[in-house]
Amino acid sequence: MMNLADRRPLPLALNAVGMVAVAWASFGGTAIPRSGWLIVATVLALLTWAIVVLLQGGFVGPPRRLAALRRVRRAATVIGVVAASLTVAPSNGVHLAPLAILIVLAVSDESEPIWFGAALSALSFVLTPIGALTAGLGAAALLGYLASNLIWLLIGISRRQARTAARQSRELAEQQAARYEQEARAAALAAREAVARDIHDVLAHSLGGLVIQLDAAEALLESGRTADAQAKVAQARALAAEGLADARRAVAALRSPDDGVVEASSADLAGAAERLLRAHRELGGAAAARVELGGAPEPLAPLVANAFERALQEALSNARRHAPGQPVAVELVARGDRLELTVSNGLAAASAKSDAGGGHGLTGMAERFAQLPGGRVTAGERDGRFVVSATASLARG
Repeated sequence: MMNLADRRPLPLALNAVGMVAVAWASFGGTAIPRSGWLIVATVLALLTWAIVVLLQGGFVGPPRRLAALRRVRRAATVIGVVAASLTVAPSNGVHLAPLAILIVLAVSDESEPIWFGAALSALSFVLTPIGALTAGLGAAALLGYLASNLIWLLIGISRRQARTAARQSRELAEQQAARYEQEARAAALAAREAVARDIHDVLAHSLGGLVIQLDAAEALLESGRTADAQAKVAQARALAAEGLADARRAVAALRSPDDGVVEASSADLAGAAERLLRAHRELGGAAAARVELGGAPEPLAPLVANAFERALQEALSNARRHAPGQPVAVELVARGDRLELTVSNGLAAASAKSDAGGGHGLTGMAERFAQLPGGRVTAGERDGRFVVSATASLARG
């Protein structure tokens, strides 16, 4: 059935006015003679004009019904073009209006093949001279009618091209909108993953350290060593404050990713490594460290400095969690245009191996380094020790 609610009223109104004008000129005035066959041709031209305009899109329904309506429209167009072409000359040009509308609509309709409109235009070129012969029309007037037929064909082609260009522009805009939406979703997901990695590292470091410090304080209190217990509580408080500050920075990064992003120097990264090592020792761990960043290009990219700081933090947390009491060896060295971090510890339990395969910390570390140029992370048992290695390029584009 037809869905006229979506049809634009102005084109319908203009076509209605044109039909009324042709009907008045044909039946109410003296523009054309009142022969019977000419009256029938006029009725056919007006009727098919109305059918084609009403069925020019704007209808919905099952595919079978749509196909039937399309066949009706095609048949009406052919009948109307035949009737109007034969009677253009006998009607003194009155039937140019329905002929023009039918040809322009047939050629410009993208739902029809272009050959359909072109064939109707060619048919009009053949039938118009036949009608002119029956009316005794001169050659000059006939050439004028044929030139008009050519104009209708060109107008139809121009409208078809304009509609095709508009449709392609809409499709391109929709594709771009879909691509922008996918990119926005990917960016949001990447931001969530980045914040999840940072929060995991913060919690693993600060909360894990808090548990160790509070356990030690509890043991000291039970043994009556109040002063030592107070020192442990103070260390725990400092660790909690540091963890809270890191968590706030992670949340701030989620709210405003571009705020507070500053480049770091190799000295900043070395200082961060020293703080993490000092905290590791305060939590009861033993660590031997070698930090050589003098050859690193300055400044370091924020993502690179943050990745190595978080990697060292996670590796030390894993060592305390899975191999408590085992000595840890740390190397953070700049070699040419690459920065390399190696953290190894003795194996106190098989849990260290299992964490390498399923822990969120090492997984997040690998994801973080995958975003860096030349970034790579490996973790696993090597020569009786658990070794975490991370490397990335320091070359700046």
